[in-house]
This record gives sequence, structure tokens and C-alpha cells, in this order.
Amino acid sequence: MAEQELGPLPAGRHGFSREQVAHNQRERLIAGLATAVAEKGYRAVTITDITKAARVSRRVFYENFEGKDECFLAAFEVVVGHIRELAEEAVAASEDWPQRAIAATRAALAFLAAEPDLARLCLVESQAAGPAVSARFHAAVHEVTPYLQQGRAERAAERELPATTEDSTIGALVMLTSRKVAAGEAAQLEDLLPELVEFILAPYLGAEQAARLAHSQAA
Repeated sequence: MAEQELGPLPAGRHGFSREQVAHNQRERLIAGLATAVAEKGYRAVTITDITKAARVSRRVFYENFEGKDECFLAAFEVVVGHIRELAEEAVAASEDWPQRAIAATRAALAFLAAEPDLARLCLVESQAAGPAVSARFHAAVHEVTPYLQQGRAERAAERELPATTEDSTIGALVMLTSRKVAAGEAAQLEDLLPELVEFILAPYLGAEQAARLAHSQAA
């Protein structure tokens, strides 16, 4: 995903098909946007900034995207899709819901900590961008809701949880992670694992068991 990993197309007769060239240029534009946004912030970034980082022309940009919002959404979808894949792989070996929740959280934090530019793009800049981007961000984070709701089956208490439980939990997770990224501490996101685990598990397992499992995740 990093722009330097994609590199420019080789000069001359590279032997790539038109489709391969177009795909490469689109990837470079997505990576270029991530680089430019990390340096300047989404609101300040221009099309020129993106094309310069991607090392392609404005014509190529407009062959791929109508504007900055569309390019940002494409980048956002790539990152969210990758996090989803990592989480699915992480939970495959876990049989019970609490361990799946922990594994998915750990995988997401590890990826974002390793890719601070992408963490900023997803967790900070997407909330400050235009309405289309902001709406997609909120839709993406609420894709987690059905997975949290599975925790309701773990409850021993007879009293049913409020319908807003999952929304409140997601809000806390977003606040904690985005605040750390905004402070320039994305590389330390994995330090949040115990705290996030406790937030996720407490409504379903109870405070004592959630704290015990959270404590077991501390480095």
C-alpha cells in the first residue's frame, strides 16, 4: 500500500497490458493520496499533491477519479477491506466469542500501528472530510455491530442489555483509537489492547471477567 512500494512503471516497452497499467496507476493514486494526507491533512491536500506523490499526471487522476473525495473513498475501502481480512484470519482459530473479539481487536491494532499514515487516514482524516467520506466512515465502524451483538449470548444476567450498548461501545473504541492517532502516537496503538478489550467484553461478560481477560492482554 505504501507509495514507495508501488514505484513508477518502467520506462519504454514494459510489456504490461492496458488493464495492468490502469490498475497500477489507480493503486499509485490511492497510495499517493494516503501519503499526501498524512503530510498535509485531507482538507489542505490538492489534486496536485496527490498526483505528485503518485508520480502520475492530472489526466491520469481524472481518468480514475472524479475528485478528491472519490479517491479518498477508494483508499478508505482498500484499508477497511484489508483490516476486515486480517480480522477474519485472526478469529479463525478461536472457538469462543471473547477470544474472537480479542483476536480481531489485536489484529486491527497491529496493522494500524504498523501503518500510521493509513491509521490517520482512516481514524482521523475520514472524520474531518466531506459528508460522503464521513458517512462511509460511520457505516464502516458500525459493520462491527453484529459481531459485538454475538456477545449477548454470553451474558449470565437475566436483565437484557440496552439496545444502544453496541453503539456506545463502538463510540468508545473510535474515540480512544482516533485520539491516540491524532496525537501522533499511532505506533503505540497496540498499547490500547487491554483497555479496548475491557470496553468490548464488560457489557457481556461482566466487569470482573472482562478485567481479568483484559489484564491477560497487557504486555
